[in-house]
Amino acid sequence: MINYFKNNISIIQNKDKFFFLILSFFPLSLILGNTIINLFIAFSSISFLINFKENRFYFKNKIILLLSFFFITLLINIFFSQNPFNSTLRVIKIIFIIFFVIESLRIFEKYHFKQLKIIFIVWSVIFSITLIDCLFEIIFGFNLTGNKTIMQGRIASFFGEELVVGAFVHGFALFALSFLVSQNKKNYILFLSVLLILTISFLIGERSNFIKLFICISLFLFIAIKANYFNKILVLLSLSGIILFFLNFNDSFKNRYYDQLSSLFEKNGIEKFYRNSQYGAHKDAALNILKEYPFFGVGIKNFRHESGKPKYFNKEYSASVVRQSTHPHQVHLEFLSETGLFGYLSFLIFILSSLLISIKNYYKNRNVFHLSGIIFVFSVLIPLLPSGSFLSTFNSGIFWANFAIMAAFSKNIKFNQS
Repeated sequence: MINYFKNNISIIQNKDKFFFLILSFFPLSLILGNTIINLFIAFSSISFLINFKENRFYFKNKIILLLSFFFITLLINIFFSQNPFNSTLRVIKIIFIIFFVIESLRIFEKYHFKQLKIIFIVWSVIFSITLIDCLFEIIFGFNLTGNKTIMQGRIASFFGEELVVGAFVHGFALFALSFLVSQNKKNYILFLSVLLILTISFLIGERSNFIKLFICISLFLFIAIKANYFNKILVLLSLSGIILFFLNFNDSFKNRYYDQLSSLFEKNGIEKFYRNSQYGAHKDAALNILKEYPFFGVGIKNFRHESGKPKYFNKEYSASVVRQSTHPHQVHLEFLSETGLFGYLSFLIFILSSLLISIKNYYKNRNVFHLSGIIFVFSVLIPLLPSGSFLSTFNSGIFWANFAIMAAFSKNIKFNQS
């Protein structure tokens, strides 16, 4: 493996090694915190400028044009924002994201997969260490660095008080599985890996991220892994057995996954759940903000201020007194309340068109890493399930890393499965 790294890194031009390093260790920046994430994005912009002569041709790329369109619509939204200062800083960051995605396109088109595989090896190692850390904390009650969770039934891992490791696992699990597929690992290794990842995701305690990851891996399992359908179904049934075991013999998991959600299984369960949960209060506030500002919303990063106003209190929602939050915890509600119908439709055009282009390319090339990015981006659009703020530093970091890989495989990049 050391020789593999030496031989292939030596092929990479010196001016490209900087961005190779940034992209390879990008998942690590998510663990180290927002400052490091922003530094990595800023360094990507420096690399973009250094290589501008090559990069300028990628502004004609269809996905880059769609991303630029999305950025322009967010710029327009600033003029209608209730607090333009809040919105401007977050929107301007999209410029640096565009540079990051273009650099990814350039690197992926320039080099053979033997060199590009270095990125996914490093991603898989970082992901595996995080998974081991989660398992360590599940067993011993603290992680490898001594972190302990601040909430019963949840896992902290390297993220400390920020209980977001489930989002991290959701963001990079498919790439780890893709690496195993690209190495022609036996099906039993792939199936055991799927079971391990999904079980740990369940035990992490982030319900929404577990459901999203389950959907993502199920799609990946049936599309990318060449095996008997019966065996694939057997894997998912085995997972069900593991989940039932923990629900029956662990009160914390039973409370988090069953007791707190039991109202969903009653008559009119979804409506009852929303009326008695903070998620419902966020939803009600977001929809009422949309009614007040239907065309352009209140502006990016302004839900946190607007939602606390007395006019959005609704006595029909028991948690309405705590409706105020940094975001409404659902990506569709976030764009509807903060950017109105104009911004929401622009967001959908950008995402759905990018997905359509990428899916067409996937069916031409059948690259599993490409598929991983596509499935993750699709999972962001799943309705009803709670989510982090789309444009926050951590969540957007995970999204744009996946989006960059999805966009970068727009050409026929073959990998050696021998």
